[in-house]
Amino acid sequence: MSRLPSFPIQGGCACGAIRYELRAPPIAVYTCHCADCQTLTASAFSMAMPVLRKDFQITQGEPATWLRKAKSGTVIPQRFCPDCGTRVFTEPPGGPHSLIIRPGTLDDTSWLHPVSAFWVSSAQPWVTFDDDVLLYETQPTDFAPVMKAWKAWVNTP
Repeated sequence: MSRLPSFPIQGGCACGAIRYELRAPPIAVYTCHCADCQTLTASAFSMAMPVLRKDFQITQGEPATWLRKAKSGTVIPQRFCPDCGTRVFTEPPGGPHSLIIRPGTLDDTSWLHPVSAFWVSSAQPWVTFDDDVLLYETQPTDFAPVMKAWKAWVNTP
């Protein structure tokens, strides 16, 4: 039994100019509480959903690109709608086989469940975490436990 929807699933930006299809389940779902993500989302944290690039396809529109330079100096392409500004996905450096969808852009978000939280050292003081969420003070150096936690959650009845 799986907690996931039937794939393919669809999503897009706020104004509908950008639409996409995801043909297979994500690798994980997590939150990031770093100061950059708080600024980028104008909120307390961002949600991230890494997927395999081969399973993702833009079906309508052409996203614009903003090259964000992280404090580490790494350049991270942010893909967004040129009309409404919604950030739809990120292309992680060093990860040509994957990308990170912003899961709030999915048409159906009811099944999303973050299994880990990054940069909890920067989390807003009112943010709480469920007991089953893997917590990382900063950026994890090994993503395997996050993927394992995701698979366990997906396969729990």
